[in-house]
Amino acid sequence: MARAAVVLCALFGVACSDNPYVIGRAAVDAAAADAGADAGADAGSDAGSDAGSDGGVDAGRGECAAEHALALVCSGFESPDLLADWDGTDTRPGGMLERTTARTRTGAGALRASSAAMMIAAVVSKRIGPIVSGDVYVRLYLYVAAGLPTRTMNFMFVGDYPMPDPFVGIDFNLLDGALQVFSPQGNPVRQTGSVLIPRDRWFCLRAHVAVRDDAGFVQLFVDDMLALEATDIDTLPPAGVRELRVGIDWSSGQDDPFELYIDDVVLDTAPVACAP
Repeated sequence: MARAAVVLCALFGVACSDNPYVIGRAAVDAAAADAGADAGADAGSDAGSDAGSDGGVDAGRGECAAEHALALVCSGFESPDLLADWDGTDTRPGGMLERTTARTRTGAGALRASSAAMMIAAVVSKRIGPIVSGDVYVRLYLYVAAGLPTRTMNFMFVGDYPMPDPFVGIDFNLLDGALQVFSPQGNPVRQTGSVLIPRDRWFCLRAHVAVRDDAGFVQLFVDDMLALEATDIDTLPPAGVRELRVGIDWSSGQDDPFELYIDDVVLDTAPVACAP
């Protein structure tokens, strides 16, 4: 997957009560850009909002202040400023990234990323490590509305800094509703599972990356069920694992409008469980 350089997008001077932190604006008709976002919003907005309000603000913050206080990355998107927990925000025209209060799993906020064209990025990033051996564990919660196509939608990356191409690391994709791992250093470069992700609800996604230079592997779990085990991947970049990105890291060849929500992200070198 060739990845063009993404650009750092400045904040727009626009704020609304539900979306106080918006980055990027699609360079297309707004109605078309929002078509994918609206496809499943009505069906799940009440459930998602109720889940967040039940958890409360303290629930979203407490995890990062308590059991995951020493994690390398922990974010429930509670701060109106995304850069409170993340080092960078990258978008390309046609993508939008925001901290939203309209649909959350816990606490007051979550991340919403959307794309309205192919080859779009709308992500937050965090520099870590470098990690040169051992294991990396990521846990996050995803919400994807029903009816939205996923033709190789990249929602997470673990590896080295993205440039230059070919990047060194692991893309985590959605392909026709199933999970896929893509790495230029893998053999084969793409490995896809058969378990379809849940739609119209929050679900727990866990990734276990065994950092090895010759026999690395990746395991992906959906609500604690093994959904993909990808083997024979060089998971150790020469400079080590140094970055996590989540959102829409690349919309590949999909020009249909798409959106996803992410909440309660944790990355550590010890296993991270789904929250009760």
